[in-house]
Amino acid sequence: MAEVDEYATGPILARTRLAIHYLKLVKVPIIGSWVGGKLLHNIRKFEPVLIDMEAASELIIASKRCAVGERVCRAINRDSELTESVFLDELAAGMVGSGKARYVPGEEAIQQLNKYPNNPLILSKVSGRYMEICRSLPAMCVYWRMERCGIGCLNRNR
Repeated sequence: MAEVDEYATGPILARTRLAIHYLKLVKVPIIGSWVGGKLLHNIRKFEPVLIDMEAASELIIASKRCAVGERVCRAINRDSELTESVFLDELAAGMVGSGKARYVPGEEAIQQLNKYPNNPLILSKVSGRYMEICRSLPAMCVYWRMERCGIGCLNRNR
């Protein structure tokens, strides 16, 4: 499972880059299913779930603190469209402490997510708790790439 400090200090990016690289091997006979299984095992730790704006708003309002910053995977794809994520509680503190996000009131966090209504919202666990709400960019997102490779990792039942 990813921990707050892995987001704040950057190791999560190296692992995401590696996962994207390995996704290219999923269609290779013999090793493809093994690679896909390993990727799915690692991604399941985040328990990613698609949510709607109402669920995101409830989580933001219930949190102790919020921060907004560009989605974590954008560091891998600097030329991709900018969308922002909302980080909650300890993840918010870690991302602000590393200069990757800024604290905002809950209402502003909700407004930031509303700026990108055509991008799906994905809620992910960090340090065992749901603390990242990402306005994903399906063309670049590791979760969506896995889905396109036939590795279902996004829970749609929240």
